Amino acid sequence: MLLTLLGVTLLASTPNIPPSTCLNANNRSACGYSCRSTFADVRCAMTPYGTCSTFEGRVVCFDPPTAAIHHPPDEGLRPECKGVAGSTACGFNCLIAKGKVACAQTPYGVCREHYGELRCWDPPEGIIHEYGANTPRPQCLTSGTGIACGYDCKSDRSEVKCATTPRGRCEMHDNVLECFDPPALAQCVHGHTPDPEEIRKPKSQRKSERDESRRRTD
Repeated sequence: MLLTLLGVTLLASTPNIPPSTCLNANNRSACGYSCRSTFADVRCAMTPYGTCSTFEGRVVCFDPPTAAIHHPPDEGLRPECKGVAGSTACGFNCLIAKGKVACAQTPYGVCREHYGELRCWDPPEGIIHEYGANTPRPQCLTSGTGIACGYDCKSDRSEVKCATTPRGRCEMHDNVLECFDPPALAQCVHGHTPDPEEIRKPKSQRKSERDESRRRTD
């Protein structure tokens, strides 16, 4: 009886991972997820959490890092691809400026344009594992032609620096700008792979559907 209950529990917790597919077009083939093709290109994302798009006859694909998959933002995990003037980029919080395009690699990253340069920065994966959807939003600060992104950013007339963690600090000592980050002490262990369809939904929708499911089973 115990083994039967254990088996049912394991089956109930198994995420709805869709099978991979293969796409064949114009004597080219690729296998994976969200496959797309053009006359000259066929590509697929490596995971069901990824995405692919076509731009000017090319296919570009992107897969979020593990930390983002296990800790989606409240608005849901929905990576995107953008293109401009022959350039493409995929990820999150994409920025198009000065005929260029850039994207952060996680939904908790930021992008900023400064003097024609597009800079994107993401918190370390350990920070995302620790804070999850509550990961503090980093900032980008400029000083002259310089730019830096992270936390507690400070600048003087010649440079700008940022800490890489929310608990980090940047201060000026003896006319030297220095930043310090304490080591990450938390560890995150994931027991299962999240359902790709679920983490694309906003947190409010996921909660509403769970509450409705509980009411039906009560």
